[in-house]
Amino acid sequence: MSASRVAILRAMPISLPQPAVDVRDTVRDVVDRLSLVPDDGWARPAAGLDWSCRETVAHMMDDLGGYAMQLSGERGHGDSYTPLVEGIRPRADGPSFLFWPEEDGGTRAICESLDAVGGLLVAVVAAAPADRIGWHPYGNPDATGLAAMGIAETTLHTRDILTAHGIDYRPDDAIVARVLDRIFPAAARTGDAWHDLLAATGRTPETKGITWRWDSAAH
Repeated sequence: MSASRVAILRAMPISLPQPAVDVRDTVRDVVDRLSLVPDDGWARPAAGLDWSCRETVAHMMDDLGGYAMQLSGERGHGDSYTPLVEGIRPRADGPSFLFWPEEDGGTRAICESLDAVGGLLVAVVAAAPADRIGWHPYGNPDATGLAAMGIAETTLHTRDILTAHGIDYRPDDAIVARVLDRIFPAAARTGDAWHDLLAATGRTPETKGITWRWDSAAH
């Protein structure tokens, strides 16, 4: 990773609540691992998805930024996501995005962008009042739910990208275990939290193709 990278997450204080620390540490680790992808590797299809690696990381940024916006305002969202138009559609038959890294910036631009957008969720999770609730079709979440959702999306899709490049990836077991406890409380447990998250989201040979959903409702 270039020394000139804008390391927003690394400038954050260590005295953050655990969910914010977990998001921060996850995004730090993911950015470091994604820095191994070559500049010309982002057009490659992500493993198991119909998206390119670039589209997949843009989806990750939309999740992180979108989850942050669920709690960052004072008016709340009640029954929908923040009403912004997703205006970036890189291919006519593909998905649209709120966030899209500069294509001529290669891996550096992608890592800087992910670092910055991830920092938004860290800051909002750390600062949001305990009684502030966002919206999601799988249950209206508080800060702990949005943190767990952000970590799940980030780690799972990082695996999709890195698998396409033959790069090993495994997130922190303790963080993943807390994600499971928060939004997959009924998922089977084997003692291997990463395996259990992959299984719960249809990413193991035994569970591929299953219908799944998390429970993000505030408790």
